[in-house]
Amino acid sequence: MRAKLKYYSLILICLLATAELFAQKSQTFEFDDNKDKVIDNIFRYVDGALVEHLNDRNYDQKYDYKMQVKGNITRIEADNDFDGKFDRLEIISNKGASSQYQLYDINDGKKKLIVDREISNLDHRETLSNESNIKCSYENFLRGLEGVDDFIDNFDPIISRIGGGVFEFTPGVQIHKSCLDNLGDEKFPRMLRNALDKGLSCLSDLASQDKDKSMKGEISNLLNFFNIQLSGKVNPTKFICHNKNYNWNNGVVGYASTSEVEIKSLGIKHPFVSLNPKMEKSFFGGIKNGPSTDELEGVMFHEMIHNFGYRHGTGVDTSYGCEACCFGNDKAKKYACNICVGKYKDEMDSAYIRDMALMSKESGLVSAELFLYNNIERIPVNQENIESFFIGLATRGPGVLQEFKKQMEQKGYKIRETSETKELIRDAKNYRPINSFIAKVSEAYARALVTSFVDKESSKAKTALRMQITSKSLFEIADENARDSQFAAKLGRGIRMLEELL
Repeated sequence: MRAKLKYYSLILICLLATAELFAQKSQTFEFDDNKDKVIDNIFRYVDGALVEHLNDRNYDQKYDYKMQVKGNITRIEADNDFDGKFDRLEIISNKGASSQYQLYDINDGKKKLIVDREISNLDHRETLSNESNIKCSYENFLRGLEGVDDFIDNFDPIISRIGGGVFEFTPGVQIHKSCLDNLGDEKFPRMLRNALDKGLSCLSDLASQDKDKSMKGEISNLLNFFNIQLSGKVNPTKFICHNKNYNWNNGVVGYASTSEVEIKSLGIKHPFVSLNPKMEKSFFGGIKNGPSTDELEGVMFHEMIHNFGYRHGTGVDTSYGCEACCFGNDKAKKYACNICVGKYKDEMDSAYIRDMALMSKESGLVSAELFLYNNIERIPVNQENIESFFIGLATRGPGVLQEFKKQMEQKGYKIRETSETKELIRDAKNYRPINSFIAKVSEAYARALVTSFVDKESSKAKTALRMQITSKSLFEIADENARDSQFAAKLGRGIRMLEELL
């Protein structure tokens, strides 16, 4: 009898183990990025979600980047100087709509906390028309390159209905009917196809041009992520255009999930891309209440990159870099493509800060400001970074540039006239404020930046700024359509970033 019980117990244990195995389906994707017949990039998914990533970035057959997800905690370790010891640790604690982000430096085995703040699990992208009149243009990258898993060559999506108003665009990508209703049954799929065609061809081209095989950049990971996503073997990215409960003010075109988060009112879970429901197809084939078709395609590609876990303000800003590289204007491409490839030691690399500033100046994107304000107390105060900071404020206009330059000089820091700063220095010198109110706001804005950057006292700066002006009051002035409304709106958008990020 006991023997039978023991036998049945073993069967039960096996059945339970089998059930658990099926309940948590695990898939592993392995890549040989430098084609030396040695696996150097491993991605493991459980139930369609990424739970582990191991990466050998300098091809020495040792994993110098390790990411693991356990429950609500993501732990990322990196050896950025490749000496066999991890020198950087990130811990991201998911709390739903936001996460607690902690960054540690590790020296001689001792951890030092350098960043501890709350970050959103949603990242959004505003239209370029808010900050510049630059129109997007791009080269045609479809030049017969080998695609990601032959995706580009063979991509001819047939939209099929899944149910619940959801259609499969291609394996790994789904479209909600709201996007077809708002932007057109033919137009929206065509834009999404163009976004993937141009984006992936661009990334493949960029990777093929990389001659330095001693160290891989972020470009390899991106191609691998897209390869996995478009295999249809992991949770699909869902494009939706019917979330009316989000704050779509101030030109927000779309936003995306960067980790496990849910739009509970719609039952939409990560990964997803939500586009502004106010955008509609116009009678003449363009887009009403939104950017140009070309820009929106870049935004769609940008947001898909967020779904892989890339965020604004933490680490190298891959989303903005690759968008501007693959869809941006020619002047921005050089700097944007450097960022997209991502061969920097880390985000405090002065070369990265300069590329970010110049990309933003030439594209009109606010990516430099997002980075600078998020990391303002960490950025070393040296000549190169001071001038990069100045360049990065180009999107805020000559009034802020004028005040920043003046206040930095009062602190004993000179902004040199170089080929990269000459035009901005001239604009700042020739600027005359439209009235005394706008002049005072620009002065307060620059004061907050200088106090945070040079004195490393962002809390003090934020409090002082709040006592003088708020983004809400500036947006109210902007709505009055007075002579200074345009200036108030531009400063209001910047101060809103300071309120959120300092």
